[in-house]
Amino acid sequence: LIDVSYNAVKSGMVSIVCQDLKTLLDYLPRENPDMDSVVRVGFVTYNKVLHFYNVKGSLAQPQMLVVSDVSDMFVPLLEGSWSTLLDQIPEMFADTRETETVFGPVIQAADCAGKLFVFHTSLPSDKKLIGTDKEKSLFQPQASFYNSLAKDCVAQGCCVDLFLFPNQYVDVATLGVVPVSTGGSSTNIHTFRSASLNDLRRDIQKPVGFDAVMRVRTSTGIRATDFFGSFFMSNTTDVELAGLDCDKATHCGCAVLYTSCSGQRRLRIHNMATDTIINFFSKYRFPWHPEQPHEGGQETLWSTSAAQILACYRKNVPALHQPVRY
Repeated sequence: LIDVSYNAVKSGMVSIVCQDLKTLLDYLPRENPDMDSVVRVGFVTYNKVLHFYNVKGSLAQPQMLVVSDVSDMFVPLLEGSWSTLLDQIPEMFADTRETETVFGPVIQAADCAGKLFVFHTSLPSDKKLIGTDKEKSLFQPQASFYNSLAKDCVAQGCCVDLFLFPNQYVDVATLGVVPVSTGGSSTNIHTFRSASLNDLRRDIQKPVGFDAVMRVRTSTGIRATDFFGSFFMSNTTDVELAGLDCDKATHCGCAVLYTSCSGQRRLRIHNMATDTIINFFSKYRFPWHPEQPHEGGQETLWSTSAAQILACYRKNVPALHQPVRY
C-alpha cells in the first residue's frame, strides 16, 4: 500500500520503494528454498482516494481504477500480473499536487489473510474538518476506530507493517495501534535512500506464519493473569498474532523459592532475570503513559515496584539467613 500524495512523491519515497520492491519480489518467503514462493502480491496506491489496477495481459499498460468512496471500501480486482506496474507508478503520480491522504480505509480495502506493507508519509486528514473548530480532532488519537480496525485485521489473519516517511508531524501513537495489535511493526524513516530500507528487505524475506494463537499453560494452582506486548486478545487466555516471524520473542518469567540440600534458602529466577523484569515493567507501564505524567510513571515503575519486590523478599526469606544488601 503506497502513499502517492505530493509529499511522498516529492521526497522520492515512491520511486525508491517501487525500485526496491521490484528487486525484493524475487525473495518472497517460501518453505522450500528450491521452489517458487506461493505468496501472492498485490499493490494499491492512495492519497485521498484509492487506486487499484487492472494489469491483465491483454492490456497494453495497467489501467487505474479509482475508489473515491472511502467510507464503503471494496476491492474491484483480485487477479493480474504486476511485472510493469512498479515501473509506471512513479511516472503516473510525478505531477501530483494532492496533499491529503487517508489511512484507515486503505487497510480496510486490503484486509485479508497475509501481510500488509504500508508506506505512509503524513497525518491522515479529513478535508471537511480543516479550518473548523473540529480541526484539532485530527491531531487526537482515534483510539476506538483504530482499535476496531486492528481487531478486524486480527480476525482475518492480517498482519500490518507500517513504514513512515514523515516530513512533518505524524501521530504514530494512533497509527501504530494497528501494527502493535496485529503482531506487526512500525518503522520511522526520517531521511532515507535505498540503503536505508534494510528493514523492508528483511521483513519481506524472512519466514512468516499467519493467524497464530498462543496459550500459556501452567500447573494446577497457577495461572497467568496479565499479558503485555504486541498482540491482541479477544479472551483472557489466548494471545492472538495475525503474523508470527523469527523476530518475535516471548518472555515468561517465574521464580522458585526453595531450600537446598545444605539447608540454604534460595530464590531461583528462571529465564534471564534482569531482561524479563525490565521487559515486564516497561510493558506494564506503557498503557498508563497517556494518562499519567512522566514523573509519576517513574515513581510507580521504579520506587514503588522495587519497594514491593524487596518487601516480599524480606517477608518470605527467613530472618536467620543473612539478608542481601542493596
